[in-house]
Amino acid sequence: MKCIALTNDGRFELRRPGSESEWECYHSIRERALWDKEMLKQFGPYDRDHPEQYGEDYAAMVLIRNGIVIGTMGMQDMGYHDAAHGQSHEIEFRAIAIEPACQGQGYGGIMLMMGESAANQKGYHRAGIWADSAVVLFYARNGFTHRPADMPVRLACPIPGTIPMTKRLDLGIAQNDGSVLIAAA
Repeated sequence: MKCIALTNDGRFELRRPGSESEWECYHSIRERALWDKEMLKQFGPYDRDHPEQYGEDYAAMVLIRNGIVIGTMGMQDMGYHDAAHGQSHEIEFRAIAIEPACQGQGYGGIMLMMGESAANQKGYHRAGIWADSAVVLFYARNGFTHRPADMPVRLACPIPGTIPMTKRLDLGIAQNDGSVLIAAA
Protein backbone atom coordinates (compact mmCIF):
# COMPACT_ATOMS: atom_id res chain seq x y z
CA MET A 1 0.00 0.00 0.00
CA LYS A 2 1.23 3.43 -0.92
CA CYS A 3 -0.40 6.84 -1.23
CA ILE A 4 0.91 10.25 -2.31
CA ALA A 5 -0.69 13.61 -1.48
CA LEU A 6 0.23 17.07 -2.66
CA THR A 7 -0.92 19.93 -0.43
CA ASN A 8 -0.18 23.60 0.10
CA ASP A 9 2.21 22.36 2.81
CA GLY A 10 4.29 20.08 0.58
CA ARG A 11 4.48 16.51 -0.66
CA PHE A 12 3.28 13.68 1.56
CA GLU A 13 3.80 9.97 1.10
CA LEU A 14 2.22 7.19 3.16
CA ARG A 15 3.97 3.85 2.70
CA ARG A 16 5.80 1.04 4.44
CA PRO A 17 9.21 1.96 5.90
CA GLY A 18 11.81 1.32 3.20
CA SER A 19 15.11 1.66 5.05
CA GLU A 20 16.69 1.04 8.44
CA SER A 21 16.54 4.80 9.08
CA GLU A 22 12.78 4.89 8.37
CA TRP A 23 12.21 1.92 10.70
CA GLU A 24 14.17 3.78 13.39
CA CYS A 25 11.93 6.84 12.90
CA TYR A 26 8.83 4.61 12.95
CA HIS A 27 9.71 3.18 16.36
CA SER A 28 11.02 6.44 17.78
CA ILE A 29 7.82 8.36 16.93
CA ARG A 30 5.57 5.60 18.29
CA GLU A 31 7.56 5.35 21.49
CA ARG A 32 7.61 9.11 22.13
CA ALA A 33 4.06 9.91 20.97
CA LEU A 34 2.16 6.89 22.32
CA TRP A 35 4.16 5.33 25.12
CA ASP A 36 3.39 7.66 28.01
CA LYS A 37 3.77 6.85 31.72
CA GLU A 38 0.42 5.05 31.84
CA MET A 39 1.34 2.78 28.90
CA LEU A 40 4.74 2.11 30.44
CA LYS A 41 3.14 1.19 33.76
CA GLN A 42 0.53 -1.04 32.13
CA PHE A 43 2.54 -2.76 29.39
CA GLY A 44 6.19 -2.23 30.25
CA PRO A 45 8.81 -0.77 27.90
CA TYR A 46 7.98 -0.23 24.24
CA ASP A 47 8.84 -3.40 22.29
CA ARG A 48 10.37 -2.67 18.87
CA ASP A 49 10.23 -6.37 18.05
CA HIS A 50 6.61 -7.02 19.01
CA PRO A 51 5.39 -9.76 16.61
CA GLU A 52 2.08 -7.97 16.01
CA GLN A 53 3.92 -5.31 13.97
CA TYR A 54 5.29 -7.85 11.54
CA GLY A 55 2.31 -10.14 10.88
CA GLU A 56 1.07 -10.95 7.38
CA ASP A 57 -2.17 -9.05 8.01
CA TYR A 58 -0.44 -5.94 9.42
CA ALA A 59 1.18 -3.11 7.45
CA ALA A 60 3.44 -0.73 9.38
CA MET A 61 3.23 2.65 7.61
CA VAL A 62 5.17 5.92 7.79
CA LEU A 63 4.01 9.39 6.78
CA ILE A 64 6.79 11.25 5.00
CA ARG A 65 6.53 15.02 4.49
CA ASN A 66 9.02 16.52 2.04
CA GLY A 67 11.40 13.59 2.64
CA ILE A 68 11.15 13.49 6.46
CA VAL A 69 9.25 10.85 8.48
CA ILE A 70 6.71 12.69 10.64
CA GLY A 71 4.05 10.08 11.40
CA THR A 72 3.21 6.40 11.75
CA MET A 73 0.19 4.17 11.62
CA GLY A 74 -0.56 0.49 11.40
CA MET A 75 -3.11 -0.94 8.99
CA GLN A 76 -4.43 -4.39 9.88
CA ASP A 77 -6.68 -6.49 7.64
CA MET A 78 -9.67 -7.58 9.72
CA GLY A 79 -11.27 -9.75 7.05
CA TYR A 80 -14.91 -9.62 6.07
CA HIS A 81 -17.62 -8.42 8.42
CA ASP A 82 -21.13 -9.80 7.97
CA ALA A 83 -23.85 -8.05 9.95
CA ALA A 84 -26.98 -5.96 9.57
CA HIS A 85 -24.80 -3.38 7.83
CA GLY A 86 -23.97 -5.80 5.01
CA GLN A 87 -20.81 -7.72 4.26
CA SER A 88 -17.77 -5.52 3.98
CA HIS A 89 -14.01 -5.88 3.97
CA GLU A 90 -12.65 -4.11 7.06
CA ILE A 91 -9.30 -2.60 7.97
CA GLU A 92 -8.23 -1.47 11.43
CA PHE A 93 -6.09 1.66 11.78
CA ARG A 94 -3.72 1.13 14.71
CA ALA A 95 -1.28 3.20 16.75
CA ILE A 96 -1.67 6.44 14.80
CA ALA A 97 1.10 8.81 15.89
CA ILE A 98 2.57 12.11 14.75
CA GLU A 99 6.06 13.29 15.69
CA PRO A 100 5.46 15.31 18.89
CA ALA A 101 7.16 18.42 17.44
CA CYS A 102 4.78 18.27 14.44
CA GLN A 103 1.50 17.76 16.29
CA GLY A 104 -1.31 20.28 15.95
CA GLN A 105 -0.48 21.17 12.33
CA GLY A 106 -3.06 19.01 10.55
CA TYR A 107 -0.71 16.17 9.65
CA GLY A 108 -2.77 13.57 11.53
CA GLY A 109 -5.81 14.43 9.40
CA ILE A 110 -3.74 14.23 6.21
CA MET A 111 -2.34 10.84 7.24
CA LEU A 112 -5.81 9.56 8.11
CA MET A 113 -7.22 10.67 4.73
CA MET A 114 -4.30 9.06 2.94
CA GLY A 115 -4.77 5.81 4.89
CA GLU A 116 -8.47 5.82 4.03
CA SER A 117 -7.72 6.44 0.36
CA ALA A 118 -5.11 3.67 0.19
CA ALA A 119 -7.44 1.23 1.99
CA ASN A 120 -10.33 2.12 -0.31
CA GLN A 121 -8.12 1.55 -3.38
CA LYS A 122 -7.31 -1.93 -1.99
CA GLY A 123 -11.01 -2.77 -1.71
CA TYR A 124 -11.69 -2.11 1.97
CA HIS A 125 -15.21 -0.85 2.66
CA ARG A 126 -14.89 0.08 6.32
CA ALA A 127 -12.19 1.23 8.74
CA GLY A 128 -12.18 0.67 12.47
CA ILE A 129 -10.19 2.38 15.16
CA TRP A 130 -9.86 2.32 18.94
CA ALA A 131 -9.84 5.97 20.01
CA ASP A 132 -8.47 7.31 23.25
CA SER A 133 -11.08 9.55 24.87
CA ALA A 134 -8.78 12.56 24.34
CA VAL A 135 -8.96 12.20 20.54
CA VAL A 136 -12.53 11.01 19.94
CA LEU A 137 -13.51 14.44 18.59
CA PHE A 138 -10.63 14.35 16.10
CA TYR A 139 -11.91 11.07 14.67
CA ALA A 140 -15.53 12.29 14.74
CA ARG A 141 -14.51 15.37 12.72
CA ASN A 142 -12.94 12.96 10.24
CA GLY A 143 -16.13 10.94 9.77
CA PHE A 144 -15.74 8.17 12.35
CA THR A 145 -18.73 7.24 14.49
CA HIS A 146 -19.20 5.05 17.55
CA ARG A 147 -19.28 1.40 16.46
CA PRO A 148 -22.91 0.15 16.69
CA ALA A 149 -23.68 -2.75 19.03
CA ASP A 150 -24.79 -4.92 16.09
CA MET A 151 -21.34 -4.52 14.50
CA PRO A 152 -19.08 -6.48 16.84
CA VAL A 153 -15.50 -5.38 17.28
CA ARG A 154 -13.10 -7.57 15.30
CA LEU A 155 -10.03 -6.80 17.39
CA ALA A 156 -9.88 -6.47 21.15
CA CYS A 157 -8.03 -3.43 22.46
CA PRO A 158 -6.12 -3.98 25.70
CA ILE A 159 -6.05 -0.28 26.58
CA PRO A 160 -8.79 0.59 29.09
CA GLY A 161 -11.03 3.53 28.25
CA THR A 162 -10.56 3.41 24.49
CA ILE A 163 -13.68 3.74 22.35
CA PRO A 164 -14.40 1.59 19.28
CA MET A 165 -15.19 3.75 16.24
CA THR A 166 -15.87 2.98 12.59
CA LYS A 167 -16.18 4.68 9.22
CA ARG A 168 -17.43 3.56 5.82
CA LEU A 169 -14.77 4.02 3.16
CA ASP A 170 -16.87 3.19 0.12
CA LEU A 171 -18.75 6.50 0.28
CA GLY A 172 -15.78 8.60 -0.82
CA ILE A 173 -13.39 10.78 1.13
CA ALA A 174 -14.66 14.08 2.48
CA GLN A 175 -12.16 16.91 2.22
CA ASN A 176 -12.50 20.01 4.35
CA ASP A 177 -11.19 22.71 2.04
CA GLY A 178 -10.23 20.97 -1.19
CA SER A 179 -6.52 21.68 -0.62
CA VAL A 180 -5.53 18.01 -0.62
CA LEU A 181 -5.11 16.04 -3.83
CA ILE A 182 -4.84 12.34 -3.08
CA ALA A 183 -3.63 9.73 -5.54
CA ALA A 184 -3.17 6.08 -4.63
CA ALA A 185 0.00 4.68 -6.16
